[in-house]
Amino acid sequence: MKDTESVLAQTNIDRRTCSRIEPMQVLVLGLCRTGTLSTYLALQTLGYPTYHMTSIMQNPSDAQLWTSALLGKHHPSPANPPFTLAQWDALLGHVSATTDIPAALFPEELTTCYPDAKVILTLRDPSAWMTSMQNTIMKQTYSPLATFLGWLDPAHFGAGNRMCRLAFDHLFDGDFERNGERAFAEHYERVRRVVPRENLLEWNPKEGWGPLCEFLGREVPDTEFPRANEKEVFARKARRVAWGCLGGGVEGAQGVVVVGVVGWC
Repeated sequence: MKDTESVLAQTNIDRRTCSRIEPMQVLVLGLCRTGTLSTYLALQTLGYPTYHMTSIMQNPSDAQLWTSALLGKHHPSPANPPFTLAQWDALLGHVSATTDIPAALFPEELTTCYPDAKVILTLRDPSAWMTSMQNTIMKQTYSPLATFLGWLDPAHFGAGNRMCRLAFDHLFDGDFERNGERAFAEHYERVRRVVPRENLLEWNPKEGWGPLCEFLGREVPDTEFPRANEKEVFARKARRVAWGCLGGGVEGAQGVVVVGVVGWC
């Protein structure tokens, strides 16, 4: 699928030197594993250049900026103050929409900086979400293999993995199994508190184009709603990233090396 393939391309842009060139119009603040990649592809189809976790895989240096944003939020200091509007514009100025983590972890900051943006909460049953997270993202983010690949490639894979661990350590207070479902509920309630009801769509991607297009004021496309296999896309990207960390080789063989890894997070 061409749109999915575009997720896997890689660039090397230092966004610290960038500024806003697209108006921010849509903030999707639901957590990962709630259909965020399908939402990313849907927003792209509707004409919104969109930021997703895979955008960091596409431009690995972004991970350092997200780490600074997380430190500024949770451990502000003279070295890492909270992000300013100018910094958010530098990091996200090339897109008009965001979805997935790490952007979703900044509901107060992004809705304050972009008060005119429409906000969407992607929904999922909390129990199913817990199971999905445990079997995919949490397992891989904290795996020995991810640690090893981070050691081999600290500037790229390592920076992305450290960023994910920092984000999840704060989100789940260091214990996903004990605190995951509570953190999920608290995140969604926090978004509901900070976003005016008339500017918020609570939506399950399984509902398809109708509610999304009505909320955004866009015509329903003459195409099926994208149903992206997030695990598959992340796994394919992980093979490419791991291959780079290991210095190349046969793709079939490297697939064995990265069993159980679906990217940085």
